[in-house]
Amino acid sequence: MGYSKGIRMKRILLLLLALVLLCPAALGEEEAPPYDWRADWEESGYDQYADVQNDTLIVFEGVTALGEALEYRWDYELDTSVEIEPKFENGPRFLDLMFDASCPPHQVSLPSTLRYLGVEAFYFFHFTFFTLPEQLEVLESDAFVYCHFDVFRIESTLPAQDILSSFYDCTIDAYEVPEDHPLYQAIDGVLFSKDGKTLLAYPGGRTDEHYDVPAGVEHIWPYAFGTDYLKTISLPIGLKTIGSGAFSDCGRLQSIAVPLTVTEIGDYAFWGCVSLELVSLPDGLTINKDINPRHVQYYTDDFLYRGDNGDTLLSGH
Repeated sequence: MGYSKGIRMKRILLLLLALVLLCPAALGEEEAPPYDWRADWEESGYDQYADVQNDTLIVFEGVTALGEALEYRWDYELDTSVEIEPKFENGPRFLDLMFDASCPPHQVSLPSTLRYLGVEAFYFFHFTFFTLPEQLEVLESDAFVYCHFDVFRIESTLPAQDILSSFYDCTIDAYEVPEDHPLYQAIDGVLFSKDGKTLLAYPGGRTDEHYDVPAGVEHIWPYAFGTDYLKTISLPIGLKTIGSGAFSDCGRLQSIAVPLTVTEIGDYAFWGCVSLELVSLPDGLTINKDINPRHVQYYTDDFLYRGDNGDTLLSGH
C-alpha cells in the first residue's frame, strides 16, 4: 500500500510540474505575444520590397534584384578569384525565419522587372511551387540555400550550369518546364535538354527506388543524381558519357551496369555511394582518376572493374 501511494504522489507531482511549465498563466505570468513579423519588416524597410498575402510572398513590381551581388568570381583558368564589376546592386534577402513560424509563405510571386537573383536570395523556404522567370538575366550560385521545392518550374533560358549551380543543399521533388521551352524539357519530373539527349537533373526529393534512364539519352550531366532513395538505376544502350559526380551521394544505390557504349566517366562519379556493391564497366573506357581501382575504397568495399587493360578487381580490400 505504501509503495502504491508513493507512486500516486509522484504522478501528481509530475502532473503539477507539467502544468507549471506549459501554462505560465498558472503562476500569474502572461504568455508572450505572438511574433509580429510585419513590425520587423517595417522597421527594416522590407515592406517597400514585398508583402505576404495568404501563403504567397509577393515581391513588388519595380524590384530588379534579390540577394547579395557578387564582387568576385573564381577564374578556373587562373585558379584564383578575380574582382568583377557588379551589374546589379544588392537586393533584399528573404529568410523563412522572418515570418511567423506557424504560417511562412509557400509560394512566391516575382515581378516582371526582376533581372537578378544573387547569393542567398531565398534561404530555408519550403515552396510548394516556384517559377524561375523568363526575363531573368543573372542567376548566381547559391541563390537558393536549404530550400525545398515541391515543384520547380523553369521558364528561364539561362544555361543549365547557371540554373543547377543556384541550389545549395536544396531538395526538389519535381521539375516542370513549359512545352514550348527552347532549351529544356521535363519528363516525369526529371530535367532533360530539349532534344532529350542529356539528362540534366534527377529530382533528389523523388522517392522512387528504381529509375530507368530513357532510351536516347547520350549524356548524363555532372552531379545529375544525388538522392537517398534510388537503389538501382538502369542506363540505356547508346549512353556515351557520364559526368563528374553524376551519381555522387546516392547513398542507397546498390548496383549499376554501365553500357558498352559509354566511353568516358568523370571524376567522383560514384563518390559517397556507400551502399554500392557492384559496378560493371565496359572495356575501352576512359577512366578518370577517381574511378580507378586504386581509389575504389572511396566508393565501396566490393567492386567489379573491367578496364582497358583487362584487370579485374573484386574487392577494395
